[in-house]
Amino acid sequence: MKTILLSAGDLSGERHVAELVLALRERIPDLRFVGMGGAGMAAAGVELWVDQRQLAVGGLFEILGSLPRILRAWRGMRLCLDETRPDLVILVDSGGFNLPFARRIRRHSKAKVLYYVAPQIWAWRPGRLRKLADRTDRIAVILPFESAFYSERGVEVDFVGHPAIDTRVAPVDDAARQQSVDLRKSLGIEPSASLLGIFPGSRRNELARHLPIQLDAFSWLRRHEPGLQDLRAVIGLAPSLDPQEARRIIAARIASTSGVVDLVVEAPGAVLDACDVALVKPGTITVELLLRRKPMVVVGRVHSLSAAIARRMVRVEWLAMPNLIANREIVPEFYQQEAQPDRIAAALAPLFRAEGRECQIQALDRIRPLLGQPGVANRVAAIVEEMLGTFSA
Repeated sequence: MKTILLSAGDLSGERHVAELVLALRERIPDLRFVGMGGAGMAAAGVELWVDQRQLAVGGLFEILGSLPRILRAWRGMRLCLDETRPDLVILVDSGGFNLPFARRIRRHSKAKVLYYVAPQIWAWRPGRLRKLADRTDRIAVILPFESAFYSERGVEVDFVGHPAIDTRVAPVDDAARQQSVDLRKSLGIEPSASLLGIFPGSRRNELARHLPIQLDAFSWLRRHEPGLQDLRAVIGLAPSLDPQEARRIIAARIASTSGVVDLVVEAPGAVLDACDVALVKPGTITVELLLRRKPMVVVGRVHSLSAAIARRMVRVEWLAMPNLIANREIVPEFYQQEAQPDRIAAALAPLFRAEGRECQIQALDRIRPLLGQPGVANRVAAIVEEMLGTFSA
């Protein structure tokens, strides 16, 4: 039996890996999967040696407070590598952890290395390109412009498409409509009522950084925008976050939350389908909204020291995926001191009106084909088969 070690350090990465594991099991039933991930990977049959929530922290300076957890994760993955002796290692995003781990693999293992969802070296720290190339056997990228970036620098990669496509092939289907209806009904929200979806992120520090300003922008809309005085908000909380902490933040920002703000923990995907407009942090969720044809505004805040470091290192003009893919701003972005309630609310308000809403949706529709075609997990599974030297009949 061949063994594959998987390293997914965040929630979106572990979802992609869970889909990949299911695709691989159909091709090669007797594979063993071990490594770092979350509930989705465990449900797919992965033996978890490390819980990915130990790495669930965003920012640069913020990592310092999480060093004990990160070191525990490192020791766990090192032990997993040494004791399971994998034939193949699949690294998923999380370059700050996985690139150093790839170096250890090269020095202490004969396993081949596939980097799936390569770190965004085109955005910052491009000097890591040579490390990435030297420490991997194959690189699979998911964004349309990445292939050209690597090719221009003499590195061969496989463009497989964005894995979110596999779980959201059509913008709207019967299941999504029913999920939206059910969620609104359970929360007492009329089908015609305006609904703002709020998504603070999946990392521990993102809840405290993002949710307060998101709620302040929501309150501003209700107070100042004609026609939105009865606006409702639903918070889609990632399973990696603490609902009690979220409720404390809501109570501190919204005097009376009854019939105004709701918290959904178990089914954040239902919030994506049910909301009219979304207020989100940068990341995979912007692609999920793009595929659902949902208008959005993106906000983000990190520690001031992290922001200062990022300003010196980041080489892209935008952080939201739709803007990066389009190479222009089609989704409003507000970061650090620019992320003020009135400015965010001013960008959100037109998206609740027909003209502004349709304008952004049309722009999202134009870039949708660039994300690739369904079957991403199967394309990556085929790469894995090649690397293992095993081919299905």
